[in-house]
Amino acid sequence: MSQEDTKVADIMENSVLSVDLNTRVRDCAKTMTNRGVSCAVVTQADRAIGMVTERDFVSKVLADAVDPTKVLVRDIMSTPLITVPVESPLTEAAAEMAEYRVRRLVVIDQSGAMVGIITAGDIARSLAEKHGYKDATFNALARYKEGVEGGPYQ
Repeated sequence: MSQEDTKVADIMENSVLSVDLNTRVRDCAKTMTNRGVSCAVVTQADRAIGMVTERDFVSKVLADAVDPTKVLVRDIMSTPLITVPVESPLTEAAAEMAEYRVRRLVVIDQSGAMVGIITAGDIARSLAEKHGYKDATFNALARYKEGVEGGPYQ
């Protein structure tokens, strides 16, 4: 399968951390840490409406010395939510990321329901794999090194 044939569904992550829009920032951050993820999709009545990322925590909470136990994710989430249909070509997802200058897209089905998430890292890992992990540039973007788990900053 060539890169042009790869679909978002082929490499997306199905397990997405979602939090209600009334979740406290501290609780969201703790859950993200426990799950080892860098973002959470914010939902209202089971519909994805925004995203909160580590960058949101830094720029909208820490930088402004806001108490994370008193602010809700709805107050710091990034919107509008950028989405991509599950059957889209991977190249379309990459183009959306570039156009909107984001690293994550929520993947939706035909009804608009969230079915996954795709990240720039997922795309990098796909490229590294397609090149047999022989291209140091793709490996660096994918954070891949043969035989090594994790990194020095754990």
